[in-house]
Amino acid sequence: MLSQRSLEVFREVMLYGSLVGAAQQLHISQPAVSRHISDLEAQTGLKLFRRTGNRATPTKEAFGLLAEVDRAFIGLREIEAQVPRIASGEVDSITLAAMPVVATTMLPEVVAGLSREFPSASVELQSAHSTHIIPRVRGGSFALGIVSLRQPTIGVRVMWRDSFPYYCLLPSDDPLAAREVIRPADLAGRHLIGYAETAVSGVMLDRALSGVSPPPIIRMRVHLSKTTWALVENGCGIAIVDSFAAHVHRSRGGTVRKFDTDTKFDLTLIVWDGAIRDHYVDHFINALSAVSEQYKSDGFLSLIS
Repeated sequence: MLSQRSLEVFREVMLYGSLVGAAQQLHISQPAVSRHISDLEAQTGLKLFRRTGNRATPTKEAFGLLAEVDRAFIGLREIEAQVPRIASGEVDSITLAAMPVVATTMLPEVVAGLSREFPSASVELQSAHSTHIIPRVRGGSFALGIVSLRQPTIGVRVMWRDSFPYYCLLPSDDPLAAREVIRPADLAGRHLIGYAETAVSGVMLDRALSGVSPPPIIRMRVHLSKTTWALVENGCGIAIVDSFAAHVHRSRGGTVRKFDTDTKFDLTLIVWDGAIRDHYVDHFINALSAVSEQYKSDGFLSLIS
């Protein structure tokens, strides 16, 4: 194995142009410098200098080796620069992933708070379906994942969990808009925008509407709840959505009403089961808990005229 000390001496000789200059910079004797260069030449099989008297002229091989040594020393300097960060527990980078409707509503505010707490950290925010996030958290690609976890999953650890209400989106001229609360029975025989079988809300709402007779008429199904508000705005029917989509629809001037059901939209924060709990996770949980309160409140409905 090449001696790191000999490489350091070689680099100084190349930088200062002489054995004497390198010896002075390294606070060692000139014979010690010569010995390191000889050892390095023996280890590499390269002729690094042509010696004429007290002068040592670098060869072509020396310049080729210097390029590689410089690359290695740059890496070492970067490691040295990171040591204080590691010692202080400072975070370098965080990769977060969440379901699309959460990634575009609640999460940016949470991430903004996290960035203020850890200004030197780079944050990457991804959005994907829960079924895509979970294996990537388990595999270490995502440090944190906000998902709908229907059952215990091997390889991940739950750090936070909360439930959010469902709301009803209505066309502005729909007779049900006169009511403050929409009940499942009110949707009997009505055109309802449904969800694909793979969607979390689809499973939950099928359960909530199972006793309605005649059942709602579903002619359209969507995969993402954020698609529903555009369909409602275009008169395609009524939609039952999570709190996050409801907030967006109301901010766009849409009609939103409470939906009377015990069914909730559950969110879970997960990490890899083998992960060490870094302190940024605690900050993230605190911010997530604080921001989530506004999405559990009906306060945004006070904007209804």
